Amino acid sequence: MNRTEFFQFLKQSIPSTIWAIGLSSLLINLATSVIQSGSAVYLKVVLGIAVSTIGVIEAVVECIANIVKIFSGIISDYLRRRKWLMVFGFILLTISKPLIAISKNVSSIIVARTIDRIGNGIQASPRDALISDAAPKETKGACYGLRQSLAVVGSTLGGVFGMTVMKLSGDHFQLLFVLATIPAILAVVILIFFVTENLNHKQKIDRRKIRIHDMKALGKRFWILMLVVAIFMAARFGEFFMSLHACENLGMKKAYLFLITIIFNLFTTLSAFPTGKLSDRMSKINLLFIGIAVLFVSDICIGCANNLIWIWIGAALWGIQRGISEGIFAILISDYVPKELRGTGFGVYYITVSVSAFCANAIAGGVSQYFGEGMAYLTGALICVVATVTLLIFKNQLSQS
Repeated sequence: MNRTEFFQFLKQSIPSTIWAIGLSSLLINLATSVIQSGSAVYLKVVLGIAVSTIGVIEAVVECIANIVKIFSGIISDYLRRRKWLMVFGFILLTISKPLIAISKNVSSIIVARTIDRIGNGIQASPRDALISDAAPKETKGACYGLRQSLAVVGSTLGGVFGMTVMKLSGDHFQLLFVLATIPAILAVVILIFFVTENLNHKQKIDRRKIRIHDMKALGKRFWILMLVVAIFMAARFGEFFMSLHACENLGMKKAYLFLITIIFNLFTTLSAFPTGKLSDRMSKINLLFIGIAVLFVSDICIGCANNLIWIWIGAALWGIQRGISEGIFAILISDYVPKELRGTGFGVYYITVSVSAFCANAIAGGVSQYFGEGMAYLTGALICVVATVTLLIFKNQLSQS
């Protein structure tokens, strides 16, 4: 496929709503990546907080976010309305940016980060379900891949933005966090005016009752997939540990901490859309095996790094596995779960990620405190082996139509 044919494919096969969701994701991720990359170093360097405490803080706020995701998914299935839950989540994400800028102690940082993560939690499940609702069946993988690629372009630009502001302002964290509010506001505007749902407003909305039995109706393959997700995500420590490792142990200047963000987000962008498009034509499970293998190599590179080059290689590989795995998980959930329960399915997925993220970040914080960040990533590599074995055991069941 040449370049002209590629852009013609994008124009004809991907609905405008998907493009609008993607663009709003780009802008909100630009703002959010600044907070995620900068807050950990801000806590340690400016406020003097221990690494183990930072790990617990990040684990708690991510846990809150993912708990919110299951409820927002269930509510979106009940209301049969997904867009306005997304808008509410984006508004909270926007509010959190200036709040972090004016925070002067740990408690206020925790409050601001919690608002940020609640906003992220509210919008995530309805967003993924809305993409599934809007995407043509034959290009569903490409639609998810495009949305993810645009979101990660935003994260990459956030890294460039953060590094530029830090250098020009002399490491002024508060100014950085305030400026991050601007793209977040633009994301809300795009979401309100350009994202539409396929609804017939003349018909009465048939509300779906919320029932515990729906958990069983998600299907056996879905729950097997959640087991794989739980193990795999336990190997993916927060990116901030990578930045701390580079700054604290390998001598990278604080102004360049966003370079790591740029690298792994760039490679996520480069891998996400091709992976989504490939998944429309080849085994999604085999692609998932590749994602786990790439994470394993990434963890080894970072864990054994004795200079910044290995950190950058590890960050690039980390980005590739993210582009592969997150898109494939979303596509498989969309395939496995009945249409009327997609919000619930994505909500369960995110709460599964929550539990794993809590364990991963808490363990990584403890290991980093006593043995260094490098050993934390070697622990992640070991967990990748367990995830591979689990996926091998259940491969046939997950591959069944």
